Amino acid sequence: MAVDDPILVSRPAPGVQQITLNRPSRLNALNPGLIIELTKQLDELVRADDVKVVVLTGAGRGFCSGADLSGEVFPTGVEGDRNRHWTAVQSWYSGVIAKLRRIPQPVISAVNGPCVGGGFSIAMASDIRLAAPEAYFAAAQINIGQSVSEMGASYLLPRIIGGRATEILMTGRRVQADEAERIGFVSRVCPDVVDAALEVAEVLAAKAPLALRMSKEALNASQEIGSLEAALAMEDRTQVVCVLSQDLAEGELAFREKRKAVFSDTAAAI
Repeated sequence: MAVDDPILVSRPAPGVQQITLNRPSRLNALNPGLIIELTKQLDELVRADDVKVVVLTGAGRGFCSGADLSGEVFPTGVEGDRNRHWTAVQSWYSGVIAKLRRIPQPVISAVNGPCVGGGFSIAMASDIRLAAPEAYFAAAQINIGQSVSEMGASYLLPRIIGGRATEILMTGRRVQADEAERIGFVSRVCPDVVDAALEVAEVLAAKAPLALRMSKEALNASQEIGSLEAALAMEDRTQVVCVLSQDLAEGELAFREKRKAVFSDTAAAI
């Protein structure tokens, strides 16, 4: 990838892929080119068995300032029909959120600066969030006459932080990094946020890949399940798959032998 591509992809550690939103002059605002390339990258990750964990961050001094309001037209192919065009545009943007949840790899957002609008939603859709001290979060759509119920915000934020979500979404105010940590939106505030995220990523990448993927699947599915009994049934299925894997046998043997496990990501047929 070229240095001026809208996203940059690197492999900073074994099993770890870093995706950097790369429009620093616009605080990594979401424009058609960035959305299209990010969508392609997320589609590739579904089949990237060598990638165990994804770290997502922004170039320069911002994470993502939301949608680019410069007026660039998204190439939907139905630009002449406003209703069809804007429906298609919204599906591209919301599709990024769905894909972040669906890829098998845990996603760690290293929020290095302003995280606004659609960028806020991208952070919400991540599995783990870390923030730099200068980072802040805002659902700024409401401030320009747009609903905050886009890109999963009305679904995800209440599930992450509970009842505080309504006030944050409807006022459009800034939530500074220290408040975000206090209310449980981010796990930690750390000066070298990308390095901290990579450290967490390496810890996760050392886990059994099958167990790591199924843990993300179970945690996401539990948000959709309407009863404890259904959640237990889903967890039972997950545990059985792991019990029958070579990874678990290796993990137990390594524990007894007091050595580091060497996982193969191979599951026995059920």
